[in-house]
Amino acid sequence: MVQSVISVTRRKKLRINQLREDNPLIICLTNDVVKNFTANGLLSLGASPAMATEVEELEDFIKHAGAVLINIGSLTKESMPSMEKAAEAANKHSVPIVLDPVACSATPFRKAFCLKLIQNYDISVVRGNASEVKGLIEAAEMKGTDSDLSLDTVKIAQEAGRKLETAIIVTGKEDAIYVDGQTRKLSNGSAMLTKVTGGGCLLGAIVSAFIYNEVKPTVSVLVEAVSYYNIAAERAAEQKAGTLPGHFQIHLLDMLNVIGENDIAENMRVKEVD
Repeated sequence: MVQSVISVTRRKKLRINQLREDNPLIICLTNDVVKNFTANGLLSLGASPAMATEVEELEDFIKHAGAVLINIGSLTKESMPSMEKAAEAANKHSVPIVLDPVACSATPFRKAFCLKLIQNYDISVVRGNASEVKGLIEAAEMKGTDSDLSLDTVKIAQEAGRKLETAIIVTGKEDAIYVDGQTRKLSNGSAMLTKVTGGGCLLGAIVSAFIYNEVKPTVSVLVEAVSYYNIAAERAAEQKAGTLPGHFQIHLLDMLNVIGENDIAENMRVKEVD
């Protein structure tokens, strides 16, 4: 069965206004390529980013944080201790963790580390494209950070959620969210997100901000986070020269700043899936 849940979502108070009032601190252990874009995207949303990575100070930051993002895009043996320390501190202080398993399907090195984090720490959300999440739960190795658009995001999200026992966001031509037996399929978005570096990585940070202080996020909050981001991308592509990658990237930061509760409620395209 597939049914629309837009009307139900509209009747509920969305989280974005409270997020902007609270301005939560989001600790981002993310890859070198996207740090600037990620920080600016969080600022546009209304969160407060910190790109802390030093093991000695991570807990001091995290105990005051709303969420932690662990993105393995620039994974090295030297960066692993910081990520593990961040996960340990987040669990200690009941701070939610979003894991972005960038290119984990491409090499055993990446996949093994992601699985180690999932097995040893309480991860609130795993967010990846279809190829990455499929790679976490299967032996097959795939290409780097690009998603195979032929993959069924709903089936992958459901299987990953059951196997990994955590909330899952799978992005693709259509996005899928799985939380505690509940599945949603989302249809907003823009192909322009594939034309700039860090489109998926920024989404991981946005999700982190939306689930601040919620170690067990609800499906509705994750739907709101992904819909907000994808609607902003749609609006960015509609702006002058928005189909040019450089302009789109700037327009996206602008739209993340102006998209609000009504924009989300009135434009989100989401369905409940069995």
